Amino acid sequence: MNHIDEKINGLIRAVKESPEYKEYQRVRELVHMDPEKEKAIHEFRRRNFELHKRRDVDLYSETDRLEKEFAPLRAEPYVNEYLSAELAVCRMVQRINYRLMEEIEFDLGFE
Repeated sequence: MNHIDEKINGLIRAVKESPEYKEYQRVRELVHMDPEKEKAIHEFRRRNFELHKRRDVDLYSETDRLEKEFAPLRAEPYVNEYLSAELAVCRMVQRINYRLMEEIEFDLGFE
């Protein structure tokens, strides 16, 4: 195993040992115990993702409509915990990616 692979493995361990990831795993297990709720959460996430990709909608009003539609689901205690924990892990991974791209000189040719 080369030096880079060793460091990547260390980074993966650090992420998995982080409080954010541990919390995500804890609430993820709760969600997995309720397949119907898990299915509804995935539907909410899918529709929210698709909404944010669209350019032909009023994002503010459509997001508000989606939030109202899924309000009963989001009122469930561990559903919001799950979505918040998932977001925290996603932001951590984004920070890692952004930091790599900031520090490594890489000509993308988009100038």
